[in-house]
Amino acid sequence: MNEEEPADENDLSPNAVLKVRDVNRTFTMGEVEVEVLRDLSFDIYDGEVLAMVGPSGSGKSTILNLIGGLDQPTAGQILFEGTDLAKVSASQLTRYRRQHVGFVFQFYNLVPNLTALENVLAAAQLASKPLDAEEMLAKVGLAERMHHFPAQLSGGEQQRVAIARAVVKNPKLLLCDEPTGALDFTTGISALELLLQFNRDLGTTILIITHNTALADVAHRVIHLRSGEIVNVQVNAQPKPPAEIVW
Repeated sequence: MNEEEPADENDLSPNAVLKVRDVNRTFTMGEVEVEVLRDLSFDIYDGEVLAMVGPSGSGKSTILNLIGGLDQPTAGQILFEGTDLAKVSASQLTRYRRQHVGFVFQFYNLVPNLTALENVLAAAQLASKPLDAEEMLAKVGLAERMHHFPAQLSGGEQQRVAIARAVVKNPKLLLCDEPTGALDFTTGISALELLLQFNRDLGTTILIITHNTALADVAHRVIHLRSGEIVNVQVNAQPKPPAEIVW
């Protein structure tokens, strides 16, 4: 991987799906204020796979929550299609999440009393231009398992449902929080291959949050975090296929 030239913070790239500018996030814990993010600025480009890598406590999950509209920054801007998510109402954030963002979590977060198909359909109903739910389950290899409940599926199958559920919304941004964290190596590679397939086939922009530096090799760019700050941004000129990485 080669180091990327520092971006001009005033250069709002025309193909940026989302722009983060001078973002800070501080949490109050009793009488103590904890600064989790410090002056973060970066873009997420249309159609790219971006990895955000750092140890526990580096601020990765906080960034994902801000970009996903689950939280708002203490200071700074998060610009999506000209709208500053730091300044909109709670209802507008909900609309943003429903229409434009798909989430893939480490522990799947499936609704236990809904079948695989019903879990995916529930997400599709939130979007304005959803994809076909049965087709998405077929694409992740679960055409024969779509009427099973989560408890009847393996961990890898549940993560495949979670990926189908996120992608069926046809989101502008697919946010993946440690998507292989609860999976064994072989199943984790399979999950990564699915994510990259949707990036290739649908042009879905993907952000992968992980502490596992090996996963960064599949991304087009890698942002390295430490203690709430960006310490390095790298470009991967030739991303590796998931089958070639080892962790």
